[in-house]
Amino acid sequence: MTGLIAALLAAAVYSVGLAVEQRALHRAPSISVRRPLHLARVLLGNPRWVGGCLLAAAGSLGLVVALGLAPVSVVQPAFAGGIALMLLLTALVLGDPISRGEKAALALMPVALLLLSLSLGDGGGTGTTPDMPFLLAVSVGTVVACVAAVAFASGGGRSVSAAAMGAAAGLAQGVAGLQGKALGGLLADQGLPAAVLPALASPFPYLYALGWAVGIVLFQASLQRARASITAPVANVTGNVFMVVLGTLIFSESLPEDPLMLALRAAGFLLTLVVVVLVRGNAAQAEADTSRIREAARPRG
Repeated sequence: MTGLIAALLAAAVYSVGLAVEQRALHRAPSISVRRPLHLARVLLGNPRWVGGCLLAAAGSLGLVVALGLAPVSVVQPAFAGGIALMLLLTALVLGDPISRGEKAALALMPVALLLLSLSLGDGGGTGTTPDMPFLLAVSVGTVVACVAAVAFASGGGRSVSAAAMGAAAGLAQGVAGLQGKALGGLLADQGLPAAVLPALASPFPYLYALGWAVGIVLFQASLQRARASITAPVANVTGNVFMVVLGTLIFSESLPEDPLMLALRAAGFLLTLVVVVLVRGNAAQAEADTSRIREAARPRG
C-alpha cells in the first residue's frame, strides 16, 4: 500500500507541473521537433515552463521511489491514472470544457485505483534487479524507433497529430520509467547512501536522461496542439502498457497467484487503458480549441 500511496502523491505533483507547463506554452512561440535549438530556447527561456518542468521532475522522482516499493503492475497504472484524474479535475476547476468520455474517465479512475489497491492483498513479487541485456535492447531500440518514426511521419511538411506524438512521447517516457524502476530497486535493496555509486556506475541514470529528453521534446510539441487532459492520458496510458508489460518481464515480477487478486489487478489495469479510448475521440476538437486559445493569448502588434 505504501508504494500505491507514493505513486498517487507523485502523480499529483507531476500533474501540477504539467498544468503549469501547459499555461506557459499558451503564450509561447510555436515549437516544432524539426527545430530543436529553437525549441530549447523557447522552453528554457520561459521561467514558468521551467518551474512546471521542475515540479514534473519531482513527481518523476517520486515515481522512482514508488517503483522500488511495489510491483510495476500496481505502481505504473496508479501513477498514470492519478495523472489523468488530476488533469481532468484541473480542467473542471479552470472551466475548460470536457467531453462525456472524459467525465466517464473521471468516474472510472477511482474504481481502477480501488481495484489495484485491493489486489495488493496478494501482491506478487516486487522485482528490483533487471535482466540487463533485455533492458538495454528494449530501451535503446524504443528510443531510436520513436525518433525515427516521428522524423519520418513529419517529413515533407506532413503534420503529426497531437495524439500520435503523445503516444511516441509515452513510449520514450516508458523507457525512462524502466530505468526509474531499476534505480528504485537499487534504493530499496541498498538504501540511499550505498546506492549512489552503483547507480552512477550503471547505465540507468543515463538511459533515464535519454528517454526523458526525447519524451519531453515530443510531449511539449504535443501540448501546443491539444490541452494536457488530452495529450497526457495518451502519453501516459501508452507508457503505462509499455511499462507494465515489459517491466514485469524485465524485472521477473510475479503476478498474484490467487485468481481473485489477479482478476482485480487485471481489471484495474484495463480500466486505466479505457481512459485513452474515452479521451481520444475528443482529440481533434481539443486541438482546435487549443489553437484558438493560443491565438487569443498571442500579443497583438
